[in-house]
Amino acid sequence: MNLSEADYAAALVKAGLPEGFAAMIASWDVGASQGALFDESRALSTLIGRPTTPLAEVVKAALQSA
Repeated sequence: MNLSEADYAAALVKAGLPEGFAAMIASWDVGASQGALFDESRALSTLIGRPTTPLAEVVKAALQSA
């Protein structure tokens, strides 16, 4: 279910978050949906000293071990 930024913020407020914090989280979510977290620098791989594992592989392994 996709909510607008305003609707998501309102739902967070209804769940008990302060209005300003809910608005920040909602705006971060919109940014993430528009690729703001995408990074081709491979910084995480460098930091952890190995290649990262694609999410699809992680989910597949989790489902197979369940």
